[in-house]
Amino acid sequence: MLSRYDHERGAVMPFLRNAWYIAAWAEEVADAPIARVLLDRPVVLYRLADGTAVALEDRCCHRALPLSLGRVVGDRLQCGYHGLEFDRTGACVNVPGQSTIPPEARIKCYPVVERYRWIWIWMGEPDRADPATVPDFHWLDDPGWVAPTGTFHLAADFQRLIDNLLDFSHVQFVHARTIGTDAVVGSQSKVTRDGNAIEIDRWILDSPPPPLFARAGGFDGNVDRWMNCRFTPPSSVVFDIGCARVGTGAMDGDRGQGIEIRSLHGITPETATSAHYFWGYARDFALDDEAMTAVLRDGARATFAEDVEILAHQQAAIDREVEAPGIDINGDAGALLARRITEELLAAEASD
Repeated sequence: MLSRYDHERGAVMPFLRNAWYIAAWAEEVADAPIARVLLDRPVVLYRLADGTAVALEDRCCHRALPLSLGRVVGDRLQCGYHGLEFDRTGACVNVPGQSTIPPEARIKCYPVVERYRWIWIWMGEPDRADPATVPDFHWLDDPGWVAPTGTFHLAADFQRLIDNLLDFSHVQFVHARTIGTDAVVGSQSKVTRDGNAIEIDRWILDSPPPPLFARAGGFDGNVDRWMNCRFTPPSSVVFDIGCARVGTGAMDGDRGQGIEIRSLHGITPETATSAHYFWGYARDFALDDEAMTAVLRDGARATFAEDVEILAHQQAAIDREVEAPGIDINGDAGALLARRITEELLAAEASD
């Protein structure tokens, strides 16, 4: 069954830590410190005077008050309890009322990268944090694309959302009002492993467009539709989706008679049963059409909200009966492969 619960050890599987996760939207991190729980650890984010983002353990090493309750003083983060100040490396550099600082007075500092309108954080071994390995979400700030965005709080294990995104068959039933049609289940997906990434492709030919796409593309008849995605562990999923008028060459790469969208998903675990869900919905057509932006923004938000609701109910049911048996079906192929890859990476991380 698709579960993070490890029956042999009687515990939830650990998180992969040597990886990049999204901590926040760039605009969320401003003059005041903000608190986040990421991978079951409290983190505080703030900016230096030059705008550089910093991520530290959200706990003063003196009396454990969350530093997010303090304030930024210059380039230092000041604790709101006794005024201890910490620099960007997590070292305490000032203790009010005394000239000496205990050598052990420091907290954890996490590498961060600001890219694609997100603040990315690395919560594993700092010397392994390579900015070049940040997953590609360039559509979010590419001038050739327009991308409405949003965030959800997911009341479920983040892996359940990965399972959901890599399972195209649920679209027909959960998203009937937006991107679902009766033809989805009848088309088969091609699942391919590419290193530690996964490519999933599905084509639905000569069938009615889903409601959201019919409205966005102005289609008055059947379309050739594509639903392709790429999963990059631990939790990044990019969809290449859209549709074109029947027989106009979309399968051969000519999408000129259709609409093309990148549905972007970055999921960061909060706890074993909750997560931060960051999304974008980018298009490369009608770039100056604010009405089109509103249609796609509202449609995407409604679609993803349906998933968030379903997964919260699923998580609650699993929590009630953790040991209940389950089955897998053909539509789970992508999700099962993603879990297998994650387990391989966890095993490698543990051995290191």
